[in-house]
Amino acid sequence: MSRKALRRLAYPKPGAFVLFFALLYSVLFVFLSIYKHEIYASSRFDLGNMDQAVWNSARGDILEATDETGEISSRLKNHADFLLLAFVPFYWIYESPYWLLIVQAITVGLGAIPLYWLCLRFLGRQWPAAFIAVAYLFNPGLQAANLFDFHAQMMAGTLLLFAFHYLLERRLKLFLLFAVLAALAKEEIVLLVAMMGLYAVWPLKRPKWGIPIFLAGTAYFLFVMKVLIPAFNPDGDTSELVGVRYEAFGGSITGVLRTALTDPFFMLGYALSGARLQYILQLLGLAGGFAVFSPLVLAIPLPELAINVLSQRPQMVSIRYHYSAPIIPFVYLATAAGLYNVLRFALWLRARNRFPGPRMRRLISRELLVERVPLLVALFILLMNVQMNYEIGPLPWFHSPENHSSVIDPPAPEHLEALDGAVARIPPEASVSASNWIGPHLAHRDYLYLFPLIKDADYVVVDERKPGYDTFVEPVVALQSVRNLREDDSYELIYSENGVLVFERRP
Repeated sequence: MSRKALRRLAYPKPGAFVLFFALLYSVLFVFLSIYKHEIYASSRFDLGNMDQAVWNSARGDILEATDETGEISSRLKNHADFLLLAFVPFYWIYESPYWLLIVQAITVGLGAIPLYWLCLRFLGRQWPAAFIAVAYLFNPGLQAANLFDFHAQMMAGTLLLFAFHYLLERRLKLFLLFAVLAALAKEEIVLLVAMMGLYAVWPLKRPKWGIPIFLAGTAYFLFVMKVLIPAFNPDGDTSELVGVRYEAFGGSITGVLRTALTDPFFMLGYALSGARLQYILQLLGLAGGFAVFSPLVLAIPLPELAINVLSQRPQMVSIRYHYSAPIIPFVYLATAAGLYNVLRFALWLRARNRFPGPRMRRLISRELLVERVPLLVALFILLMNVQMNYEIGPLPWFHSPENHSSVIDPPAPEHLEALDGAVARIPPEASVSASNWIGPHLAHRDYLYLFPLIKDADYVVVDERKPGYDTFVEPVVALQSVRNLREDDSYELIYSENGVLVFERRP
């Protein structure tokens, strides 16, 4: 075998390097997601909610689930995540939330592949593009969001990357396929597709494509928010989430647009206040900061960023939740494009003898700018993401156990056995009220209430160690509800093991 052939075997190609980490990420996060669910660390909101919606859809009740008030309602009253319906055929084969967790992890992992293609297009250098694509997989926010149960929005990033790749390749049919799939992930994702339409107008100079894409994307968003979602709400109101999250702007889309036109400085100040500015800096900083030098690419996820920073919901200005999943990949892509723009400017300066002195010009050679600097910067970004993943990431063997302690510290075997025993006591057709962490294991039924909401539940399943939903219910309130339940003559305690209780409604 020749030396050249041996070198090819000894050193992996950049594409193979990216594919290896994409597959490694997929396998690892499939395992961690399932493991997290098995140790009762997934949540009624949102894995249980998503699972129940798909389960109901497989039975003909499209996107219906038990809401926070205990009523059966459509997810369309708040969200247009039609992509959930793609899982229905899988539920016909086998009813399990594993489908959701597996497909989500694989889809997110495979996002590194179109990201590599796109980075290569902008940078023109294989290894720098590969390092940036793999750095994306080490982003601690992306990984934490992946482990936060299941959300169709998590898959939008990969679908959008494929769509953008095929748009740049001028393969319209494949672009439309992935753009439509991405738009079905959540109602606002179509706005990122609309921004790709503007990108097609300029700089691609394809107005015959770009203008219809922009108009169609904007029209679909307005239809969903102004027609579809109100149709599933009482009196034709908008989603209650809009009212709560955007109260500072009148609690409506119209109010947000009005404020943008009449008081843009208030809106800008709000978007850059407190944790929101830190959130923006984290998004940019984890990718190395070069994204700011590619404003055209960075503008694509701008609608999603605006939706997040204008919200009053704290989770929407944290990189650790699914709200940032469609933004993060484009920040890394903009980093590659921004790095290219910086290097091109440096080459322009060099060509015009703008460097201070001939010695500086000799030191900063064309080879250095074209070959070595992109490689070193991209490698730095990769190593920085590995380091930040160690510091603040969710992986169980890394530095910060407080980030996802439920993954790292499973309950004691006897407590896990008690939880399994309690779940096994619940008949499949019975209505049930359950603690947040038990709920996802009981989602395949018509009524699943979040304890301490009980209503007319046939059974109540409570883990006294974690009785309530931390976001809405203080532990003392949930524990008081347990005490009240013990004294309630309409319920009988039929199971008590290791702090796990099952109550059955008396006939």
